Amino acid sequence: MTARALVVAAGSAGVIWGMHLGGGDASAVTCQASNGHEVQRIQGTSGCGARSGAGSTASAQETGGGTAVAVADRGGRATAINQQPGSSALAGATTGGTSYSITTGPKALSVAQARAGGYSVAVGGVGGQAYAGAPGVQCSGGFAAAADSTTGRVCLKYGSINLRN
Repeated sequence: MTARALVVAAGSAGVIWGMHLGGGDASAVTCQASNGHEVQRIQGTSGCGARSGAGSTASAQETGGGTAVAVADRGGRATAINQQPGSSALAGATTGGTSYSITTGPKALSVAQARAGGYSVAVGGVGGQAYAGAPGVQCSGGFAAAADSTTGRVCLKYGSINLRN
């Protein structure tokens, strides 16, 4: 329980900190899709894509000169937010799952895959890679935090600190 609270707190702090950073020269692009629709946009060095199945919603926001992609199906809700150059946020959700994938630092990767009514959250900071999904969670690089409610797994990586359950 303590590890979960630590990951949530650190991830939230990383997201809040990242929201205050500038996105550089890249232009913001937003893609939103619901009930069987699909949207892709590319503007300068920024790109986003959102695809949804019936009864699902997908939202991707790219503000940093990288990529954000969200895909949802069978009642899922997926949100991907990239805020830094050279980074990618990928979110997928199915069967009533909810996923949030956020990158707050340059050269980051975050992947969240929710399923079976569960929640998955992945936050990639400076040079960090975060994964939350079916086999569990993985955090590596500079800063990364991930949690997956279906597997009950959480992790936090910050420099030499590497916590996981």
